[in-house]
Amino acid sequence: MQIATREVGKVLVIDLAGRLDSRTAGEVGDRIDAIGTGTAHQVVLNLSGLDFVSSAGLRVILRLARLLQSFGGELQIGAAQPMVAEVLRTAGFDSLLRIHATEADALRAFAA
Repeated sequence: MQIATREVGKVLVIDLAGRLDSRTAGEVGDRIDAIGTGTAHQVVLNLSGLDFVSSAGLRVILRLARLLQSFGGELQIGAAQPMVAEVLRTAGFDSLLRIHATEADALRAFAA
């Protein structure tokens, strides 16, 4: 599992690559929690490199969204691969979070 962060304007982009499952969720959760309590309030989670997400991984994503909301921030999800996007939809994340086809769409959502 790889995690990289970068800033695009005032938005923090978190790039996830690999598998987000029960084996990696703890480490990813710890790193994301540290990011979520920082100064960034607008975050895009770029899932273009994520091959697989389990229920443990879904909990990590939901925890980040709730953490950001508690600080008045917001999480946008962008560029999920088809299988990961289907898992997000099946789990009902599309009714909880804004999920976009591309990172650019997710970034534009903050400007709207």
